[in-house]
Amino acid sequence: MSLLLGPILQFRGINSNVYNVSALVVLPLGASSPSVKVPGGVTASKPLATADIPLLNPQYRVWRIDLKAPQDQAVASTYTIKIEGAEANFVVPAEGQSPRMAYVSCNGFSDPKDMEKVDRNNERWEHMWGSHQSKPYHLLLMGGDQVYSDDMRSNVSSMKTWFAKPFADRRKAAYSKVIEADLDKFFTRLYLEHWKQPEVAKLLSAVPTVMMWDDHDIIDGWGSYDEILHSSPVFQGLFATAKRYFRIFQQQLIQTHPHLKPSADTHPCAIPDTADGFHLGFTGLGELALLVPDLRSERAPDLTTPPARPTRIISPVSWDAIYAWLGKVKAHKHLLLMSSIPVGYLDLQAAEKALDLISGQQELEDDLRDHWRSLPHRDERKRLIMRLLDFAHAESCKVTLVSGDVHVAGACVIESTLSRHRNDGSGLIYQLISTGVVHPSPPVLAVQFLESIGKQQEQIDYGITGTMLPIGARGRYLIAARNWLAIEPDEDSTGKSRLWANWHVEGLKHCVTQVIDPVKPRAEP
Repeated sequence: MSLLLGPILQFRGINSNVYNVSALVVLPLGASSPSVKVPGGVTASKPLATADIPLLNPQYRVWRIDLKAPQDQAVASTYTIKIEGAEANFVVPAEGQSPRMAYVSCNGFSDPKDMEKVDRNNERWEHMWGSHQSKPYHLLLMGGDQVYSDDMRSNVSSMKTWFAKPFADRRKAAYSKVIEADLDKFFTRLYLEHWKQPEVAKLLSAVPTVMMWDDHDIIDGWGSYDEILHSSPVFQGLFATAKRYFRIFQQQLIQTHPHLKPSADTHPCAIPDTADGFHLGFTGLGELALLVPDLRSERAPDLTTPPARPTRIISPVSWDAIYAWLGKVKAHKHLLLMSSIPVGYLDLQAAEKALDLISGQQELEDDLRDHWRSLPHRDERKRLIMRLLDFAHAESCKVTLVSGDVHVAGACVIESTLSRHRNDGSGLIYQLISTGVVHPSPPVLAVQFLESIGKQQEQIDYGITGTMLPIGARGRYLIAARNWLAIEPDEDSTGKSRLWANWHVEGLKHCVTQVIDPVKPRAEP
């Protein structure tokens, strides 16, 4: 069998009770199109060649097969698809049933030394596979850092040379054909090697995914560097290359030659009229809707304030489009918003100010300035929170945020005590943090520092606060161990549309649980 990678399943929405899934496979260049066998009731498109990679010197061809699977009116259905002899087995929830979901982030190591801190790299993936075998998940939400590009600094010779240059020389250096070709080969190898690991590959071929990137899918801290570096030819070229491979592997879109404009191929659940990026919206998942904004593609600086750093996370045009989509979300009990970085979290502003006084702290500064609570992002964050609270109240829909990025598990509640929110529960937005599935937690001293500020309540606005919840042992706010998160609808009719958030933490026998109740229905006038 010549299959190099796959099948990797991706969820592409529900239309008229038809579950849309695509499957990605990679074959050697020159091999015939992949053979596909589907069971009765399922239809498969003709295999579509989406890219030849590396794009500048192709050796492999990426294929996508679009699948349509009907939803049974009463029970969940299991489908087995065979592509090039390899199997993809996935479960489609019954019509009107909310999906059982697993969430992961930080699927790799930012430093090779981190590997020495763990016994088995993919232990949490193995654990998730066991849970899936016991009771299958319908969707796998991957919230960022699906791959780690960090070792390009040392393993890509042209980039190693560039990073060694003085800052002023890096700023002026051209994005040469050598650098472009090196990064093209690097990202091809990165995805192929990382996603074919057996523990990861099993889940990717068994649960349709929804993926959104974060900084390590590009480069650590992307969007938080000084503008003179952010807009430099090499950094912009690096971003363009990472974006092409994000399109190919994480969004399963057609990608033409790198020097041509991207294909008009878009994800079927892409939110229309956005300025850029890969903002996604899914409705009709039983009682659930899912919003997946892209927090990396549109980062831009305020050029009026030196030193100019990116202060915008999403453009106003895209926010308008996202809110327009949200205005059409009706008759759902829950809205789940995947934000790659937490909206509700600890206040790291004091640490950020301290770092301003210390030279040589570029990497730590980038991590702090990435976050929603970083000072340049707070107004944008406040507007997001206000719009979500208004939506929750207007539509009687409970909003829950799920995030990764910070390498610990935690939970926060954003609470409005304004009169209109007091009695129905719409004023409570839970923030669930699950990270990392592979990356180890921060050093003990760093976690202790973070714990020390966990009890501080944030005053977001008049009548609106943010509070970390004590979910760890002995009342601690953070769980410093690798983990993955299950988000499961209550199947008991007495549960009244509750969601159960269960953190599966390495080293713990039992889950850590947060119950999320729906908004109370309004009394008839």
